Amino acid sequence: MTTVARRTTGWLAAGLLALGPRGAIAQSQRPAPYLYVWAGDADSAESDFLAVIDVRPGSPTYARVLSTLPVGARATMPHHTEHQLESDRLLFANGFGTGRTFRFDLTRPDRPRLLGSFTELGGFSFPHSFIRLRNGHLLATFQGRGAGNVPPGGLVELDRQGRLIRATSARAPAFDSTHMRPYSLAVLPAIDRVVSTSTDMLADFGAHLQVWRLSDLALLTTVELPATREGDGHSHAASVKAKREDHHLLPGEPRVLSDGRTVLLATFTCGFYRVTDLERPNPRVDFLRAFGGENCAVPVLIGSLWIQTVPDEHALVTLDITDSALPREISRVIFDSTFSPHWLALDNEGSRLVVNNGKNRILLVTLDPSTGSLVIDESFRDAAATLPGISFARDAWPHGASGNAIPHGSVFARP
Repeated sequence: MTTVARRTTGWLAAGLLALGPRGAIAQSQRPAPYLYVWAGDADSAESDFLAVIDVRPGSPTYARVLSTLPVGARATMPHHTEHQLESDRLLFANGFGTGRTFRFDLTRPDRPRLLGSFTELGGFSFPHSFIRLRNGHLLATFQGRGAGNVPPGGLVELDRQGRLIRATSARAPAFDSTHMRPYSLAVLPAIDRVVSTSTDMLADFGAHLQVWRLSDLALLTTVELPATREGDGHSHAASVKAKREDHHLLPGEPRVLSDGRTVLLATFTCGFYRVTDLERPNPRVDFLRAFGGENCAVPVLIGSLWIQTVPDEHALVTLDITDSALPREISRVIFDSTFSPHWLALDNEGSRLVVNNGKNRILLVTLDPSTGSLVIDESFRDAAATLPGISFARDAWPHGASGNAIPHGSVFARP
């Protein structure tokens, strides 16, 4: 699979949620009533759109598309949304192919409203990932500059109206600036740090992470991930043999552990790394293990559980990361051979995940936060479907007969 296929079919997924015993989610919230799916028209002949799906258990319209909102733009290549829907019920959704991010008002959960869109901010273009800061603003990775998406990119802080607050370049004098393509990020306010990964969305390169000071967005350190080689001690499932041992390439999704000082990150080439000593001039980066295959995707961190999409194995894998230096697999769920999971997002109440393959289908998976076990929701399916899930390969939508669509960023509504 090409790099573009690896990354343009998925998005970030994470939740900043209340933690209970053993780092599990405290079950104090109601399940989300709806699921929002940011989708692209498959043949680019019609507008891309946001779909609303009923995920209320026991509802007579469970697993049905209730409404859709076209954005009035074609071939935007819908990609990342925010990690979760925030309390203001505004959602940022990235159409990476055109460098345009759309803002949706979800105050009325079943009837989204488009608020507008933006492209360049602070001289940077092609925004990719967004994470909310404690002050209510967003911190975003922008891959380049100008209409040509020229590297290096940078970090941009913006408010919830999509207006610039401040911006900083990812240019690192000791490194090739053409490789500085901020992809995703994690914020560590307790130690005044930000960690970003650098992977080019449209080219087959990327091997760096960068450490920034949160208070002024000063770039402090650029680090190349330690390369892996055959014989490093990592292994692959017997059913999938990796063709290469370059698991350090294409770093994707960093996540902050509950100590507020440690970051774990997965690469799109199935590596798993731990980053510590972030307060020091030279952070420590350790390779932990590799997942099966060479085409991994988006994870979810929930307390002491790391849930990883492993497309080549058609699986979600749960790791116990209580000891973050020694992660161990405790559970996995296997999908049918036509479904290669890519995107994950977690319901606020902590026991449901949405997973899609970035092609034509989305599923729900239930999670037991106390054990890490995962089970496919067999009841979440189209009428008369032979396989679980909702198909986006259909002729008509609530907004009209626009044909097949490609589901990308997906996020649960707030209860």
